[in-house]
Amino acid sequence: MPDPHAPGRLDGALPTLAMHGETKYCVGLIHLMLFERLHCLRGMENTFADFYANEREVSRLLEALTEFVLELIREWGKTNVSAVFLTDDWGTQTGMMISPGTWRKFFKAHYRRIFDEVHRWGKDVFFHSCGNVLAIIPELIDLGVDVLDPIQPGPLDLNDVAKQFGGRISFCGAIDDQCLATYNPQEVKDSVRKAIETLGRPFGNGYVVAPANVMVPPVPLDNIQALFEACHGQ
Repeated sequence: MPDPHAPGRLDGALPTLAMHGETKYCVGLIHLMLFERLHCLRGMENTFADFYANEREVSRLLEALTEFVLELIREWGKTNVSAVFLTDDWGTQTGMMISPGTWRKFFKAHYRRIFDEVHRWGKDVFFHSCGNVLAIIPELIDLGVDVLDPIQPGPLDLNDVAKQFGGRISFCGAIDDQCLATYNPQEVKDSVRKAIETLGRPFGNGYVVAPANVMVPPVPLDNIQALFEACHGQ
């Protein structure tokens, strides 16, 4: 395994934290937490097969990956970030990539250890998982996720998510990145307003306004400006 305490691992973040760590909500990043790192190592097809054909081996590998993530969290814990941002994409457009039962069997206990460690350092758990992850949101809440990202429009219905989970967890995302390139500026502002009014305002503003994923080069500058103007206008 790589050395999670390798000198210089967080050097790129330290200047920003020195400037803003005490006054802004800064987030330390750990991409490819468990499932994503697993299929980076094994390949997607092998990973899906491993849950049935190689249970003992995949469990050993997940234990090693969990220990690696825990040590990375301890490094972030020594800094003044407000949260640790962890990624594991579980959703397709219509549901989970594996059954909720398989998710519970192989991943749930590891997630609890990871999220508990983030909280032990006094940081928020900022968890990213694209697509339709509705089936496991209640369990993510139970495990201690503080902010769920990206609440992807299309796979998830904003009104339904707000109705079921508003006030129990904070949200991030919800601005459809797949439409930002084709919207006009007013449509961007309308989508921001809808997201705030649906996910944020009724629940003490527990919502971070953001695109549901990265903004790609075709997004017009006018739409990016409209996004910021709409945020500040609310």
